[in-house]
Amino acid sequence: MKKNFTLKSIFAILMLFCVISSYSQERTCGMVEYMEQQMQDPVFAKEYELNQKKFKARLQEMLSQEDFSQRGATIVIPVAVHFPTGNEADRDCLEALAQNQIDILNADYSGTNADISQWTSASANYPGINTGSANISFCIAVSNHPVGLDPELLEGNPAVTIGYNFGGGTETDPAWGGYMNFLIKPLGGGTLGFSPFPGSIAAGQAVTMNTFAFGSGAGCPGSGIVPGAPFNLGRTVTHELGHFYNLDHTFTGSCATDDGVADTPNIVNPTYGCPAAGSVAGCTATPSLTMSYMDYVDDACMYMFSAGQTTRVDAYVSGVLQSQLKPNVCTPASPGFNLTANNSPILSCPTTDTQAVFDLTFTTVSGFNESTTFSATGAPAGATVTFTPGSLSSDGNFTMTIGNLGATAQGVYTITVTGTSSPGNIVETVDVVLDNSCTEIVCDTYGSATGLNLSIPDGTGFTGTQPGTPLTHVINVPDSNTIEDIKINVDISHTYISDLLVLITHPDGTTIIDVWNGDCGSNDDFDVTFDDAGGVINCGSPTTGTFAPNTALSTFYGLDSQGDWTITIQDFFEQDTGVLNDWSIEICSLQSLSTEEFLVEDFSIFPNPNTGEFTVNLNSSSSNDITIDVFDIRGRRIFNNSYANTADFSEVVRLNNVQSGMYLVTVSDGDKKATKKIVVE
Repeated sequence: MKKNFTLKSIFAILMLFCVISSYSQERTCGMVEYMEQQMQDPVFAKEYELNQKKFKARLQEMLSQEDFSQRGATIVIPVAVHFPTGNEADRDCLEALAQNQIDILNADYSGTNADISQWTSASANYPGINTGSANISFCIAVSNHPVGLDPELLEGNPAVTIGYNFGGGTETDPAWGGYMNFLIKPLGGGTLGFSPFPGSIAAGQAVTMNTFAFGSGAGCPGSGIVPGAPFNLGRTVTHELGHFYNLDHTFTGSCATDDGVADTPNIVNPTYGCPAAGSVAGCTATPSLTMSYMDYVDDACMYMFSAGQTTRVDAYVSGVLQSQLKPNVCTPASPGFNLTANNSPILSCPTTDTQAVFDLTFTTVSGFNESTTFSATGAPAGATVTFTPGSLSSDGNFTMTIGNLGATAQGVYTITVTGTSSPGNIVETVDVVLDNSCTEIVCDTYGSATGLNLSIPDGTGFTGTQPGTPLTHVINVPDSNTIEDIKINVDISHTYISDLLVLITHPDGTTIIDVWNGDCGSNDDFDVTFDDAGGVINCGSPTTGTFAPNTALSTFYGLDSQGDWTITIQDFFEQDTGVLNDWSIEICSLQSLSTEEFLVEDFSIFPNPNTGEFTVNLNSSSSNDITIDVFDIRGRRIFNNSYANTADFSEVVRLNNVQSGMYLVTVSDGDKKATKKIVVE
């Protein structure tokens, strides 16, 4: 059966979904229903009312001015464009398409678009109505990019991410706060796009567009980003951005209400297709302003904002958003360089480790080529610091080795790595963390029984407002540890899995996230591991793999793991049914290394670093078998073997097909244990 309602949890921001029917190729929007839903959330309602209060005060101030030319300098809005499903090989094309959309927006919002010339003849039907020009412009940011998010996002190049999992698969990413974000990704059900109404730049919210409703022209077929008629002129972004800036649709469903703009004639219903100017009747003698960007006509037939609409845009941008904009990111960066840390923090222990090796990257900006020398401050007293290589003048990687750890005190050290160029004396820094506290990250999995076969109560209606009774199930975690990382697996057999909302509740009873939120349309069944590091959900029947949840699991970081964890599953539509098969939680935490150790001279590993093959030597006077375990940095065992003891024990360990990185080697001699870290290159 076909369902037109797209489920979104009450924890999501207010979205205005503009949808293309697969049959009529017409836009529709569910604004009223979503607004009613979101206003039930008191946190959202409070923020909404505060922003509207600021907006109304600024709007009244502007309307009281007789000379609108005194609005001040044009507000420049920095933009970042995100293609999570794009191909890096298409970067040049995607950057050009992003700029193409920016050019469209600058023309549309300033009233300088070529097709506004149609207003000359159309205006006779609309006495007293003039076209508007907003006091804003858009630019793609080119400097001071957020670091560590997309390795191909180079300083000096446009703020266009490719393959970056924006917001962990959601439409809000705090790392991109300060930017006007455009998120381009496949959307189910023919959805054109959606936007918060109105939006927050400080929160890192995005206007989200489908792959066929962004930009104009040929697009980038290699990444599946191709504008499709009749929405192939970039006007859908203009429309959705209007919502972000507090513009409602021109139609309201009743002649008794309006859109809050005095010079847009009241109309009841949206207009589709490409009607002639003045041909659609309104609620008064003035006909419908069908060519407004806030109606539903095809891209080719929407070409203007009214003066009242752009005044409303200016009031929201200047009264609410201007203070949220990230400054000085639209002008090219001066020649220079950036330093990036790739594997911080590192865990170490003075009684088991001899060194810690940090991997760093040196990236030049705007043709910079001066020789840059590296130094560090903040290392533990007694440690040695070595850089390899000690300087760079072009893009490359380098390492910082903190040696002689056996002579250092336990503690957490923030080490500042400094690059100093010559002759320009440009200085840049990056901080890394050495957790020299004899701890390790240990991951434990807690699961339900398999084959639970718990029925998920069916919904009782087709509108999405009559959900079934929630199904709940509890996993008890007996261990009390501070959560450093978490993954959750959920296995459900169900037809039409977009009917479902899946929530996970922490034992405190108040911290709740949604891992599944009406995803994957009419597909059947999913067995998904939710991980913040996962990508966008790749839907199938069944849907399997590791993907980012709807709400970030990092919400649970820093909380205690102990207690009853609850999964809640709710079905929002009738007829399609299913069961919860099983679910599990993997919780990673910092735990102390064993305190009972060999003397340092009795236990050695060489070479270190190595390529995955190393020798373990020790002197033992016991008759116990010697057991060697190797764990990755997250505590997962990747090697285990026992050996007959000899007075001068020496064994070669070979880790087959192991990835480069840090590993823990634990040697057990009866009740005694020793742990050392190795680096596999």
